[in-house]
Amino acid sequence: MEVLRGVEGSESGRKAAGRAFRSSHILLFLAFSHGWTWGFWVLAALWGETVWHWPASAFFYVGGAGVLLGGLVMTGAVNGRQGLQDLGRRCVDPRPISGPWWALILLLFPVLTLAAGFVAGLAGTSPAPLDLRDAASRVLEPASFLAFVLFVLVIGPLPEEVGWRGYLLDRLQLRWNALAASLLLALIWWSWHLPLLGLPGYFDAFGRAPPTAWDFLWGILPAAVVYTWVYNNTGRSVLAVILLHFMHNFTGEFLGMDDSVRPIRLALEWGVAIGAVVLWGPASLRRAPPAGPSRFPGVTGGNEGRISNAPDGTELRRRR
Repeated sequence: MEVLRGVEGSESGRKAAGRAFRSSHILLFLAFSHGWTWGFWVLAALWGETVWHWPASAFFYVGGAGVLLGGLVMTGAVNGRQGLQDLGRRCVDPRPISGPWWALILLLFPVLTLAAGFVAGLAGTSPAPLDLRDAASRVLEPASFLAFVLFVLVIGPLPEEVGWRGYLLDRLQLRWNALAASLLLALIWWSWHLPLLGLPGYFDAFGRAPPTAWDFLWGILPAAVVYTWVYNNTGRSVLAVILLHFMHNFTGEFLGMDDSVRPIRLALEWGVAIGAVVLWGPASLRRAPPAGPSRFPGVTGGNEGRISNAPDGTELRRRR
């Protein structure tokens, strides 16, 4: 009996040590994401009248790299070159994304935005819910359109998703189910963005007033669930969520979405998020993969929902 108690105590101690070890990884990541970003953004806010003018703009862009740096540094520190290679592959490899998921990634937010604009037009909330004429004129100026696309990509989706989904989401799903991990990530994501609400001139570039902190949170919550849904169903593809995040940000700006349209689109986004939870299940937000090994490196099949070759060298088990 004493031997059994010793074994049980040893096993319990190892589990507690493992949890503490993983928690320290999350805290170190947050030191980069929030500590780095907030420090530089405070300098940007103090330096000038608008964040878009030099040198405040330099502090703003450098600060925005906090999530990217957190993902890269922590992946390298925890699992070295192998982890960085895995992360890099997931950022550029399109093969894990099947045809239906490509369609969803590229069309979900355009469809939701057009539907919201149509509803707003029927309701008479705005004489011009969407500015389709301006969108068409942008396409006719390729250089300007390309600059706009690159701006939207670099200002958020590309650097953020390397950290949020590329590093942090897997760690959260080690301890909580997919829905709980998504909501916790939403709070972290929201808190990281909070200084933007006070940065002088930031929202001027988007032609609108800054939202309240609570409105911002209300918008991030369904997005976090939808992004996890896509991520978990595309073999942990960071490329998938980079493109989804890009389409989310790009569509509203490109189509000139009026402020009266935003709450309608947000309601539709909540509908998609709730539908994903109900139909795919809150435990993993994905269908059970076929049994047997996956043809994609780092992902194994089977109903247990394992993901091997995780960036920290452990085997991730998605809770069901």
